[in-house]
Amino acid sequence: MNLSFFKKKELIWIIVLAVIFVLLHLSVLHLPYHQDEYKWPQYAEGKVFAPGSIPHPPLTEFIYRIIGSHIGLDNFRFIPLTFGLVNLFLLFYLANLIFGRKTAFWSSALFALTFFSILASTMVDVDGTVMPTFFLIMCIGYFKLKRTNFQFSIFNFQNLVWLAVVIIGAAGGFLVKVSGILPICALFLDFLIEKGVFSDKKKILKYAGFGLLGAVGLVVLLLLAKLVFPFFPLEKSIGYWKHFANSSSFLGRGWFQTFIQFAKAILYASPLLLLPVFFVDREIWQKARPFFLFIFTGLVFYLFVFDFSLGALDRYMQFLVVPLCIISGAVFAKFVNYVKNKEIIIPIIISILIFSLQFFNHFVPSLHPKAEWLSRIFSLKWDFLYVFSGGSGPLPFYVSFLFMALVWICTLVLAISCIFKKNIKKQAIVSILILGILYNGVFLEEYLFGKINGNTANLVRNSTEFIKNDAEISKVIVYNDNGGWEVRKTGKYERRMYATPQFEEEYKKVLGNFNGHILFIDIPKIQEGSFYEKYMDSCETVYEEKDKTITAKVLDCRK
Repeated sequence: MNLSFFKKKELIWIIVLAVIFVLLHLSVLHLPYHQDEYKWPQYAEGKVFAPGSIPHPPLTEFIYRIIGSHIGLDNFRFIPLTFGLVNLFLLFYLANLIFGRKTAFWSSALFALTFFSILASTMVDVDGTVMPTFFLIMCIGYFKLKRTNFQFSIFNFQNLVWLAVVIIGAAGGFLVKVSGILPICALFLDFLIEKGVFSDKKKILKYAGFGLLGAVGLVVLLLLAKLVFPFFPLEKSIGYWKHFANSSSFLGRGWFQTFIQFAKAILYASPLLLLPVFFVDREIWQKARPFFLFIFTGLVFYLFVFDFSLGALDRYMQFLVVPLCIISGAVFAKFVNYVKNKEIIIPIIISILIFSLQFFNHFVPSLHPKAEWLSRIFSLKWDFLYVFSGGSGPLPFYVSFLFMALVWICTLVLAISCIFKKNIKKQAIVSILILGILYNGVFLEEYLFGKINGNTANLVRNSTEFIKNDAEISKVIVYNDNGGWEVRKTGKYERRMYATPQFEEEYKKVLGNFNGHILFIDIPKIQEGSFYEKYMDSCETVYEEKDKTITAKVLDCRK
């Protein structure tokens, strides 16, 4: 087979992956916006938020307010999807550049099929797909230069072009969000290691100067951006980051909330993306070192340097998707070749058994107090449903904690066992692959369709249609903002309500004077015996619909 055949074959397979990628996203495109997601159409609409309201560098507002306004306020998921599709091709090109065609296919397949990637590619924000686009562009230029040992010359036009690509990727990412500095730092650190800077004091001083010059360049870039994008609120952007830096002392931070959100990101990433790291050898480490440095830099930044306990930390963790897809893709490409039937029979049987456990009765704990479901975890009472939700999505859905725990335990045992028994490495990786596919499949199914535990999206659509058509309903408080955007479109939205203990005194005042209706889609569950439950029990139910473990009610609280 000649080279042209391989190129044609590559093109066919990447097109197949792109088609699968798009098809998996079709069901997500018109899912109701959740909580902070619908701020973006509001920015574009201009009625609630004036230009310059977004506290990020100007490309973010340019993408969502200016470009987004031309595609319709209900179609904003097309923006991250478009960037996600571009990322699929960029990822294939980059992985092929570093490792070769086989890893490129594996990495692209992981990017196209894993839940965390699909969530990132449809969440209306910039962390999941817009930022990775510029990261991938920067990496392509960087690895092209790395192949030539970073030899620059005015006569080497090609290297100058790739240097320009690096600068475009770095500047573009930084102009989307200040955290765009993270991949710049990671690649610069890899460059210093490649050049052996840390073993030479003179080189340390020399390249420290280059680093300082680069930092000054980024500051100048922000100042110049104000001239090109006059709506850019530079002062507001600086103030926004001061909030995360000074919100609390290091020991006084919301470490428990940080841990919960980080744990949620780990559950999203799944064993399929995380556990192949156990099998990284010297060759993969050396080739993928910039991605490990990026992961390390990002984790230190988000978990320790700033306090993101009040932010959407699980959303920020979407930066992990691209590097993990490349690293895990390299592991699967290296160790999964021809698979024998006997190597897949036992993992498939285990997968079927674990999958079937979801259909036994599960307890549905309330979100508060969190000690209740933590107690169930530590006491091994795992037959309960864990709720996945977030400030910028996803729309809430349930997954069996028992199912998740057993998949993680099985795959972790396999990965750790390989430290002591090298001869089972291939069997372990194949088993992790099969169990990981099952895990991601269940997450995708519950997120998109909710056939096992309930579909929040359908309940939102049906209940808001009732609100729209009922002339007696004039103002609506929305529990957990489940359906907030849809109620806003009816013109009857009053405010959102979070049934948390710390806001109880505030809501006693609000609800004490409230004369209207409440849209109550009970995911997550409200604490039994709480003020919120007692108040809503005192209202009249004028609409009710149940789907599996989730119930939607419209409550008349005018009396």
